[in-house]
Amino acid sequence: MINLNDYPILEQFDDDASSLNMFFSNGKKEFYKFEKIKEQGIDKCIIFLPRDFDKLTQIYNKCELVYEFKAASSVSPVYLYDNKILIALCPLGGPAAANLMEELIFVGIKEFIGVGSCGAVSDVNIDEYFVPDRAIRDEGTSYHYLPASRYVETSKTLTDKLLKVLAKYNEAFVVGTVWTTDAMYRETPKKVEQRLKDGAIGVEMETASLCAVAKAKGVKYACLLYYSDHNNGKSWQSRFYDKFLIRTEIINYAAEALLS
Repeated sequence: MINLNDYPILEQFDDDASSLNMFFSNGKKEFYKFEKIKEQGIDKCIIFLPRDFDKLTQIYNKCELVYEFKAASSVSPVYLYDNKILIALCPLGGPAAANLMEELIFVGIKEFIGVGSCGAVSDVNIDEYFVPDRAIRDEGTSYHYLPASRYVETSKTLTDKLLKVLAKYNEAFVVGTVWTTDAMYRETPKKVEQRLKDGAIGVEMETASLCAVAKAKGVKYACLLYYSDHNNGKSWQSRFYDKFLIRTEIINYAAEALLS
């Protein structure tokens, strides 16, 4: 018989938030750089998950650097975009993404939309957009923010705004479940088969973690994804597309949804 106490991730959930003060109240982080954001009343943020943000010239040329999220091995810029909204570049994986969101929530951000790519695991049209309404918690970070469960949901309010924007521009999209994993090279045939039974359409590495942080902190999170490849657990196929065009589009759609 399995004893749940033998597995740290399955220990009883601890909702004590006191550790936050150790990091945020002693001046360790340069949060003073957000004073301009606070003065302008900006409380919305796009979390940008792909790389090469500086090559999105239509967006980048309207950005002002306001903060740098410093992880152990990387520095991720946070920009003020068009004097209206933040765009935060996000490191790979749930732990770093959660830490970034924690800092942004601390300085007053209340609504987030994540934009990026995922792998398709179901038989979908990979030219369509994917709007997750829930994530399978096959990662570790979310269990530090919420009691154990199989799924965690995105914000219905923000998701509905995204869907309205996509419909406005006649974009094809699918709404459904995304599989969040910590190990991209462990998408085995058995795992994929199980996740398909769970309802998964795509797979990525941050959504469940970010949804959990948002729910725990009382803010809103939704996401808009595009497919970069297809993996059915037995074969893998890359998608050929204009990365910079589609990344520019998803930022514009997310910004319009947040500001609507």
